Amino acid sequence: MHQLIKLITVSLVTISLILMSQLIHTPAYLSTFTNTRSVFVPKEKATLSFKHNTAETEEQEVSIVEPEKLVEYSATDYFSSTSTKYVNISSLNMREGPSTDYPVTTLLYEHDQVEVGSNVSDTLWVAVRKDTAVGFVHHRYLSDQPTTVIEKDDEQTNTDTTTDTKPTNQTTAKNDKEETATTAPTKDTHSPQKNRANQLSTVSANNQVILVTTPSASSQKATIETFERDANGHFISILKTSGFVGKNGITTSKKEGDGKTPAGKYSIGTAFGIPSNPGTALNYRKISDDDVWVDDSESALYNTWQSRQATQDQWSSAENMKIPQYRYGFVINYNTNRTPYKGSAIFFHVANNYTLGCVGTSESHVKQILTWLNPSQSPVIIQTTDAGLSQY
Repeated sequence: MHQLIKLITVSLVTISLILMSQLIHTPAYLSTFTNTRSVFVPKEKATLSFKHNTAETEEQEVSIVEPEKLVEYSATDYFSSTSTKYVNISSLNMREGPSTDYPVTTLLYEHDQVEVGSNVSDTLWVAVRKDTAVGFVHHRYLSDQPTTVIEKDDEQTNTDTTTDTKPTNQTTAKNDKEETATTAPTKDTHSPQKNRANQLSTVSANNQVILVTTPSASSQKATIETFERDANGHFISILKTSGFVGKNGITTSKKEGDGKTPAGKYSIGTAFGIPSNPGTALNYRKISDDDVWVDDSESALYNTWQSRQATQDQWSSAENMKIPQYRYGFVINYNTNRTPYKGSAIFFHVANNYTLGCVGTSESHVKQILTWLNPSQSPVIIQTTDAGLSQY
C-alpha cells in the first residue's frame, strides 16, 4: 500500500511539471492580443490607429477621430453696438464665419465704408455690414479713416505707400495671402481688368455675369467664372472654379434627353434647395417631397415645376426635385416658351461629376454664387465652348 501511494505521488508531480513546462513555452501569439473583435469605421468618418504593446497585457486599441465641423455663425448677432470703418486693402473677402475656413459671401474693396459690429470671442475677426451683405472679416484690414495714396516726388528715393503693414507672424501671413488673393484681383479704377467678361459684347444691360466655358463641344468639364461690374462700368472677377456640364457635352441645338447642356445666354430664375434659404436675394423655393419638374414634351405642363399630387394625371414623365444634387441651386431660364422636345429642367446645381444637361459645381461654390447673385443687377449665365465665346 505504501508503495502504491508513493507511485501515485510521483506520477502527480511528474504531470504537474509537464503542464508547467507547456505553459512556460506557450507561443507569444497565443497571448498577444486580448481584443480580437473586428472594428469597422467608415473611411470618411474616422481614422484608425493601433497600439501594440510588448508588456504582459498587450491590447489592440482603436481610436476614432471625428472630422471637425465648422460652427455656424450669424453675423447679425454681433451688431448691438457699431462703428464705421473703411477697408484698407485692394480687395477683401467677407466670410460666413470668423476664419478663412468659411466660404466667401461677397467681396469688399479698398475705401469701402462698412458698419462694424463686435469681435467674435477669442478671435481677431469682426462682424461687418455693407449695404445688405453681412459677414466676418479680419480686423487688421479695416481702418478708422479711408486710406490715401501719397504721390511720390521725382526727387524721392524711397517708395511712399499707405498699404497695410507687413505681417508679424505666420498666422497673419496666411490670412494676408488668403484674404487678399484667393478670390478676386485688385480693383482698378482707371482701366478695365483684363478678363473675358470685359470682352463680351452682349452684356451691356447686365451687371453680374456667370460664364461657363468648355474646351470643346464634347467635354464634360467646364470652367465657371463670375464677374460683377464695378463703379466704373468694368467687370471684375469674383470667382473662378471648376465644374461640369452634360455627359454628352454642350450644344447649340438642345433636344430633350440628349444629355447635353444648352449653349446660350440665359437669365436667372428661381433659387431652390432642400434646406432653408442660405441667404440669396433671389426668390427662393424650398423643395418638398411633392415637388416635380415635368419633362413630358406632350404635356401642357412641359418644363414647369409642379405638385406631383395635384398634377400627376396631366403628364407621363416628371423629374423628382428632392434629390441630393438639388440641395442648392437655381433655375436657368432655358426654353421658357416650353417648346416641346427642346429640353427641360436646366438648372445650376450641386455636382461632383457630369450632369444630364445642367451645370454643376461643388455645394460650397453653389452657395457662394447664390448669396452673391442679386436680381437688381440683371444677372445672366453664358454657357459656351471657348471657341464660341466670341459670339457673346
